[in-house]
Amino acid sequence: MKPLGASELAIDPAPVRRSASAVCSVGSLSVALLRPAGLTPADRAHWAALSACAAPGNIFAADWFMAPAIRHCARDWSLRLAVVREASGVWLGVLPLTQEAQIGRWPVPTFHSWKAANQFIGTPLVRAGAERAFWQALLDHLDRHPGLVLGLCCDTLPLDDPAHLALVSLCAEQRRALHTCHSFTRPAQLASPAPDPAARRKLDKRLDTLARKLAQAHGPVRLVRHDHPEDCEPWLAAFLALERAGWKGRAASALACQAATASLFRDVIRRSQRAGAARLVSLSAGEKIVAMSSWFVADGHGYGFKMAFDESLRAFAPGRLLMREVAGIAQGEGLRLFDTCAAPDAPGDPLWPDRRAFATQAVAIGGRARQAVFDRLMRARRLAR
Repeated sequence: MKPLGASELAIDPAPVRRSASAVCSVGSLSVALLRPAGLTPADRAHWAALSACAAPGNIFAADWFMAPAIRHCARDWSLRLAVVREASGVWLGVLPLTQEAQIGRWPVPTFHSWKAANQFIGTPLVRAGAERAFWQALLDHLDRHPGLVLGLCCDTLPLDDPAHLALVSLCAEQRRALHTCHSFTRPAQLASPAPDPAARRKLDKRLDTLARKLAQAHGPVRLVRHDHPEDCEPWLAAFLALERAGWKGRAASALACQAATASLFRDVIRRSQRAGAARLVSLSAGEKIVAMSSWFVADGHGYGFKMAFDESLRAFAPGRLLMREVAGIAQGEGLRLFDTCAAPDAPGDPLWPDRRAFATQAVAIGGRARQAVFDRLMRARRLAR
């Protein structure tokens, strides 16, 4: 099916011309679409200040992660930072957007939220408590300046996150079409866990046996935490080498195999450690590193990031041994939530006994006629599937 043109949509035939930083006032707030390469020092300072006071919903949207992700991985000419800000210039929220002709294979022109492959959550970076104001200002701006775009598609939104709940509530109040394009779950540790004691005892018994066998074969097993600034560079070098030595290296999909992903990984680990958000660990047997992991912590929330293990020792399950240690550290820190950031619909895990649910949401924008066209196209898409 070919993409629909302006005449077929029977709506505003010409896109609204605007500069790279077009601004639309919305009450006491304004919305700007900024080119990332054109950010001023003041913009970057506002972004950093917002990261420091943002709601704990998406650490991957913090400036120390998103800015390197855009610099190393973004290639789309249409990428803009949709910034909602106060009259003083202070940023209330930000969401990277691109323009796409389709949702999946279906010809629905939309603004899409952007994230790199190694960013596992898609919520905007928003000041705590301002989620509704952010969406209201952004949607109002897009209603006024839609061009040929019919909707806004936001990827990988946690269903339990205040930003997602605010979006759903606002769309219901405004009778604005909202469609779930995709949904999935992944293992997590939630505030009210639902553990399976029998499954955990069985797993611990197996891992204890493997740890003893690993120690007998290769030397004492110990966990090392790399919390000091001087630990960062040696940990990075060891992790990239360990990951590249495995199947990802042979498939040329390891971080070190691609200049952009390797640079992003290094930048993010360095910046997150300076920000106090990184947790870097390694598991050794004797003098040999057998597994390594990294995750982020902010405001009582944990987010899995990258892990690698020595595949020549897979019979001892070094990755699982280390993951048990990570779960223990998270519990010891009293985290209210730990999102493993595992693959969509990854199987259940006694170490992370809960499931966190996510969805990709598509929201209608523009006037009533345009929103009706979007709603019809999305309903047709659902029926076609």
